[in-house]
Order: sequence, then structure tokens, then C-alpha cells
Amino acid sequence: MPRKFWNREIETLSREQVCQLEAPLIADQIQYVYQHSAYYRDRYDRAGIDPSAIDSHAALATLPFTEKSDIAQAQMQGALFGPNQCASFEDIIRLTCTGGSTGEPTRLGWTQNDIDVYNEMGARALWTMGCRPHDLVISCLNYSMYAGGIMDHGAFETLGAGILPYSIGNSERLLEMLARFPEREQGYSLFMTPSYAVRLADIADQLGIDLHDLNIRRGYFSGEAGLQVPGYRDKIEQAWGMRAMDMYGTAELGVQSGECEHRNGHHFCGAGLVAAELVDPDSGEVMPFENEATGELVYTSLRREACPLIRLRSHDIVRIYTEACACGRSSFRLHTLGRSDDMFIVKGVNIFPLGIQEALLTHRPDISAEFFVELTQEPPIDYRPRICVEVSDGVEPTRYASLARDIETTLQRRCNFSAAVELSARGSIASEHKTRRLYRAYLGNPAPAVDILYK
Repeated sequence: MPRKFWNREIETLSREQVCQLEAPLIADQIQYVYQHSAYYRDRYDRAGIDPSAIDSHAALATLPFTEKSDIAQAQMQGALFGPNQCASFEDIIRLTCTGGSTGEPTRLGWTQNDIDVYNEMGARALWTMGCRPHDLVISCLNYSMYAGGIMDHGAFETLGAGILPYSIGNSERLLEMLARFPEREQGYSLFMTPSYAVRLADIADQLGIDLHDLNIRRGYFSGEAGLQVPGYRDKIEQAWGMRAMDMYGTAELGVQSGECEHRNGHHFCGAGLVAAELVDPDSGEVMPFENEATGELVYTSLRREACPLIRLRSHDIVRIYTEACACGRSSFRLHTLGRSDDMFIVKGVNIFPLGIQEALLTHRPDISAEFFVELTQEPPIDYRPRICVEVSDGVEPTRYASLARDIETTLQRRCNFSAAVELSARGSIASEHKTRRLYRAYLGNPAPAVDILYK
């Protein structure tokens, strides 16, 4: 019988059993950071917290949050890693960075044990997504410092899959190389961001390469939440003739979660490695893990040596599902709704880029649904935000004005806000890098210059 789980014992635990498993690990991790990190020790001492009393999920909830900005600020002031560094430099064997999609990249340190923990969690997620040792994977995530490149590479190898570290760039060469690959009964697999798959499809069309001839059977996607928009996934699968599966993760902790064959949310794959909490994003109060509860995920490392993180706010707003999944895994599942730091408010209405993307997909094939939002003035946003959208090659320039108006109408109807839509040339927004959807120009982060066809 084919092996269905990477780690059956862990992946079939109930929430209550997970909490029992993690209780002593929570106690050990808190004692470790209290002993080795002046940052955490000072915070707990000032709050009058006895670290020996933190020995359960309930007790964990009494500790203050860690913000990513705490680590970033320390690095800006000269620290290589941050105030949460606990291991000596002799034991830290790898340095990676976050993607920096919402700011300056943050440096991360890893011991061999930390890497092993990351790989175990990644193998669980990839196995859930259908990856197997017979896979030959072409990895097109950034290997230049970015954690998703080299770290996820290790997860594939831990699982036993073959992997080609292609990285990003040289897109034409990549497609030409894939076209020369020999026929293989199991086909080939890709690992990349969703927006890069869209960009490659555009380049293949320009080169006259039929993607369906490349024998790409599976796509494992990470780095962006776009695959959670049904129309976007369909677009990629139709263009490539592949089965597209999605992974959710955070670079700071390597919290990987993968969707199973039923594609009904990402199975959380960190049991016994990372403790997860659900909190109200406004009040910070812990919320119960109940079916269809919506909140922000907060993570605590349980076995981290180099740079442990206690109650790290992810700022990812998710809806969780706790009912049984037909695949047999009992871990909670999550569906990402957006990032609280990507959310913006227009005249009292909360807007997430994922909601905009879903609305834009109704205008295919006239547009590619690749876009970005630029906020030019500080809140309150009582103006029409600029939204730049890629237009398809076949659209006549005489239709640009009406198309832009139609998109504005759709955004008003589906997202309940007014926007100033501009049309840019095909291929001007999607790239091999993580595609950034929101730019706050009033904070000194303007949108990149693109080839505007209509405004």
C-alpha cells in the first residue's frame, strides 16, 4: 500500500493530543530563551513572569508578543541576527534572509538542529501536497539569501525527491532547457511562486513554446497567496497542463503547511515543532480553535536553538477549519484571507489584495490579473487608490478606456470601494521574484515604474 503520511503518528493527533505533546516542549523552550537571551529575560522579568510556570498553551498565552519589527530594529542598530540570538556563532552554520516583501529583509540564523526541524516540517507539508521520492523538481525560488530557496531545497531532499536548484532569472533559458528534457513517465515538477508561473507562460507564448509539451505534471507553489484565489489556480493549471498545489509558510520559523488532494485548506504541519495560537488581530486575545474561526496566527518555536521566537505575530489573517478531512489528517487547516499589514481601509471598508485579485480575475482574458496597488497619501484613505493592472496583448487600444471603467465598476461592486485603474503592458508586473501587491508611497515605498498604456 502506498505510504499516505510522512509522519502518521504526528499528523493524526487530535488538538488535545497536540497540546499534551507540546506542553513539555513549551516549558523547555521558555527556559532556554530565558537562560540565553537577555531580550526575553528582561521582558519577562519586567512583566513579573516566572518562566518555570510557562508549561502549557494556556500559560504561553500570558507572555507578551514578539513583533518582526523587534528583530528588524535590532539588526538596523548593528546586530547580525537580533536580540533573540541564543546559540553561539560556532554553532550557527547557516544564514538566510526573509523575502522582505513588507520591508527590509531580516537575517535569520540556523544551527544544524534548526535545519533538521525545518526539513521535517517541510517534508510533512510536501508529502501532504503529493510530492514523492520519484519527483524531479526544478526549484525556481530565489537562492540568493532567501530562506525559501535553500531551506525548502533541503525539505525536498529530506523527503527524497530529486531537485534542480535553478533559482530565478534567465527565464528564456529555463523554458528552452525544459523543452530539451527527455520524456519521463512520471513527468517533472516545478517549485516557484504563482506569479512566476504566469510570467513564464507569457514568455513561452512569445517564444512559441507550448507548455503542454514540457511534461510538467505537478507544480508546488509557495511565497505568495495567489493560489488561494480559485481563478488564479485555474489559469496556471490550464496554461501548464499541471496539477498546482499550494504551500503556506513563514520564513522566520519555517512554518510550512500544505494542502492535500482535497484542496480544502492548508494542513498545519508543525505539530511538536512550532506551537500555533489564534488571536484576535485587534485585541490580541487568544481565540479558541473552532471550525471557521477567523483570526491572526501566532507562532512559538519549540525546538529552535539559534534564534528562537516566542509568540511571533505573523500578521496573517486566516480562517481555520477543524472538522475531519477525508485525507485522514487531523491537524487544523487554514485558508489565508490576507495580511493585516497588507490590509488598507478605504472610507471604512477593509480591503485585502487577495480580494482585489479575485475580482480582477472576472475580467480574464482581457487582463492577466497581475496587479499592484499604490497608496500615495497617508490615511485616512478618502481618495481613489491607484491600481495598475496588466492588459493582455490581444486587447485593442481603443478598448482600454472602457476596460478600465469596467474594472473600476467590478471593484466597486465586489470589494465596495472606488479605485483609479491604470492599464500596463503584459509582463510588466509579474516577475520571477515574489510579486508585491501593495505599495505605500507615503511611507517612502513607491510602486516601481512600469509601461503604462492607459491612465
